[in-house]
Amino acid sequence: MLKSKWLILYFVTLLADLTLIGLQMDAYRYTTKPLLMLILAIYFFQAEITIPKGHRSLMLAALLFSFLGDVLLMFDHLFLPGLGSFLVAHLFYIAFFLKIRFSGTPRPLCKWGLVILNAAVIIGFILFMFPHLGSMTIPIIIYSIVISITLQSVLHAFRFTIHPAGWYCLAGAILFICSDAMIAIGKFYHPITAGGIWVMLTYGIAQWGLVYGSVRYFQERIAHQ
Repeated sequence: MLKSKWLILYFVTLLADLTLIGLQMDAYRYTTKPLLMLILAIYFFQAEITIPKGHRSLMLAALLFSFLGDVLLMFDHLFLPGLGSFLVAHLFYIAFFLKIRFSGTPRPLCKWGLVILNAAVIIGFILFMFPHLGSMTIPIIIYSIVISITLQSVLHAFRFTIHPAGWYCLAGAILFICSDAMIAIGKFYHPITAGGIWVMLTYGIAQWGLVYGSVRYFQERIAHQ
């Protein structure tokens, strides 16, 4: 059992947060939005499977800095610190998935075609946004590169035929990029219709995919031993 009650609570909280966005009741989101990462952290920490201490610490650190980023980004004047918090969160995610890659056997093969495709998409996005970023140009470029490395680390962490749980993590990494791209477009280029809802929906599912997929992976790894 994967502590499904925490996941139910997570999606109920996410739905509540999305509803508050739709109703433009942002003041109440000071409760719902910060709760999301705390719930995922509890779910991961209490998972009824053996997760190595090193892996566990990296994932919890990623969720902690995601929590800080969620809180900071609720204040417009703290956008840069919020971005920095999420950058650190992604560094922990990268370390987590690299640890999976190098601790598992057989080691997944490099997927060079996807590496090139990912790089092309990120470079294209940076070039598209470049004229609109102003003083945030360097931070956004750095963050874009880091989040693309997160996706690469997920792509190369799993042999997906042996560990299909990796698909949850891959979907999570892709949706994370989509969510952050919508934030950048809405903030620096042009507002997106119902942008707040789309950003939070993709972000919420992304974080769930990364965490849930990781728990499922360790369950599968134990089953294959």
